[in-house]
Amino acid sequence: MFVFQNAFKGLGQLEAYIDAEEGVAFQMDNNLFWDSLGRGYGWAIQGLFDKMESAKFWITRLPSGKVMLRDWIGMYLAARDVGTDPDTFPIQPVEYSEDASLQFEVFHRGNRVAFQAYNGLFLARMYRGFYTIEAAKLFADDACYFRPLIGDLVPPIFELVQMDIEDYSKVRCHRHVLEKQTYVNRSNVLERHIFTMTWETHCIDRIVWDRLWGLGLPFSWSFTVEDATPSVKYTEDNEKAVSLTRYIYMKQRKEVEVPPKTKAIASLLVFWHKTAAVPFTAVIEKVKSNGEVEVLYEGGAWHGLAFRDLHIKVKLEKLGGLCPTM
Repeated sequence: MFVFQNAFKGLGQLEAYIDAEEGVAFQMDNNLFWDSLGRGYGWAIQGLFDKMESAKFWITRLPSGKVMLRDWIGMYLAARDVGTDPDTFPIQPVEYSEDASLQFEVFHRGNRVAFQAYNGLFLARMYRGFYTIEAAKLFADDACYFRPLIGDLVPPIFELVQMDIEDYSKVRCHRHVLEKQTYVNRSNVLERHIFTMTWETHCIDRIVWDRLWGLGLPFSWSFTVEDATPSVKYTEDNEKAVSLTRYIYMKQRKEVEVPPKTKAIASLLVFWHKTAAVPFTAVIEKVKSNGEVEVLYEGGAWHGLAFRDLHIKVKLEKLGGLCPTM
């Protein structure tokens, strides 16, 4: 992967919006939104504080990996040499063609993307009495990076229908001792004792999606692997790989009869796999703003701590001899 100015060549989170009917909006580094001026202007874009219907664009990816940007009235954005200033290439609305000025390379850094025009210059926020976009900078700075957001003013709603977990019988759990406690009965009579043992820990789960699909709309749910209940999440930054911290708190109690002159040794045991990998398919209903429902089948994999059969096992030892295990 090509790296340039601490950025990576490629779509980044823009992938989530490719050919999406909801379109994409772009937010500048000063939080203004790209807004299409339409035909008849020397610039195609002005910056507005509020996202309007005219802030919606569509992205088409070309076989070359470059993209084309189409505004809400069907015009394409192009870097044009207007001839008045050799260093100024305003972004103007034009009809579709295969001209190189309509095609842009994409770079990504964090949750933002930059566009490089055919002449090697990056699109940048510029001030011409109002904020606009021009192909103006040889090296991309903060003014060249734009945050993609969903284009529609009324977003769809995602609802989980079911979570299909692939067969995880290959996940081999191994026994592990979490804690030990001891109770000694030094008397001459039988005594009862209750062992109370707790497993408390934090672990990191990792979710890797096969593709970006959620249009920057955060979405999460829980599922079950053995006795574990991890979560799956899609983030507002359209991250393909997501790390989540999971808190585990489980308590076990066991009452035992301890004979005279006997020591009881309790072990808190669990069968676990600390780096389990479980593929899944999330079946999701996408309810569009017009009420239409589309069913999505989104694949991914969960990586994390799987466990089962947390229990207390007690061994009795005569003070000076052995007793059976309980």
